[in-house]
Amino acid sequence: MGRRRKPTWSAEDFQPTADTQYDELLGDVSASQTRQARKRVVRVPVGQILPDPYQPRPLLPPSIKADFFAGEIDCFEAARRWLRLAEEDLAESERVHSLLHMGASFDEHGQIKPVTGYWDLESRRFILETGERRFWAAVLQAVQRGSSEEPVLEALVVEKPSRARQVLENITAEPPSAVMRAREIAALILEQMGISPESGEDDFAYYRRAAQIKRLPSEVVRYVQSVLGMSRRYVRYYLQILLLPDDLLLLADRYRLSEGALRRVLQLPPEQWPAAIQELVLATSAAGDAEGFSPQAAEGEEAEPERRPPRVRRTQLDPRVSIARRLRTPVRTLLRLDEEDVPRVARHFAEELGNAETVRRAAKALAALARYLEDLSGDA
Repeated sequence: MGRRRKPTWSAEDFQPTADTQYDELLGDVSASQTRQARKRVVRVPVGQILPDPYQPRPLLPPSIKADFFAGEIDCFEAARRWLRLAEEDLAESERVHSLLHMGASFDEHGQIKPVTGYWDLESRRFILETGERRFWAAVLQAVQRGSSEEPVLEALVVEKPSRARQVLENITAEPPSAVMRAREIAALILEQMGISPESGEDDFAYYRRAAQIKRLPSEVVRYVQSVLGMSRRYVRYYLQILLLPDDLLLLADRYRLSEGALRRVLQLPPEQWPAAIQELVLATSAAGDAEGFSPQAAEGEEAEPERRPPRVRRTQLDPRVSIARRLRTPVRTLLRLDEEDVPRVARHFAEELGNAETVRRAAKALAALARYLEDLSGDA
């Protein structure tokens, strides 16, 4: 990589800029605050950017994340390690491929949406509020290509960073796992209650503090409901997930175990949680579903093979069944949208797909699916 320069500021860097699409996304929650906070635009070399270590939905694998945020490696070394890990790990391979695709789209279309964040005067680093996917897309693309030029990102500077903007951008990127949704809820609660992470505090430990609050203020819960469209009961259900130990949370996130399944795990004695999670992971790996586990495995008892009841779901390996299952969550999210929000969601979805041909193919596939669903609704 070429030699990285320290950021320089000029009068142009501090000129007011127009309000962005985040005002629209936040709606009545904090649109006026967002308009007041968003003031200026800068171009920042990626070497001077630091992702938020308490981002509710982190991207870096845990094995790389610890060294990166400890300052032992820079973003380029983190990207090199990530690319090597992706060669061996299917889940990481899919994530890295998606980010590289986004990075390649920068060459064709440019950076359509700026990142947001603020300058930390002590470290002279730009701390990301939103846009971590764009940040790592640019870094991974540069490392894979062996580019000698350091990527530069367009950034909107905010005076007051907001967890709500982070959560809302994450929602437009991809549906969260139950663990990531729990972190998002905790992030909103802790910010509203003025609870900040202590120096060096682990991110799971920080978010777990929200789950340990005995009685949440009603106005805080209403705020979370207004941002996420979630009932008070499910706010509490999701927070309880964070009571699991870190290693089990990482497993539950990696295999996208459902909130319902994790709730049933939490009803067991804590010493049975590891076996129950492992059972769910095995079921997910075998059948693409994580809705049930056997009491014997949860209690640490090994059932005799000949007595184990057959797992019906393990025979359902038809990829069409798997696709239908995976569509449930995003479709249910769409059903909660107001009609006037649909164009904005479509625009962000098109940006995530990357190029015009992929957008056309997606539109054609979704239209065909819609026609069949109309026919089926008439038969119901």
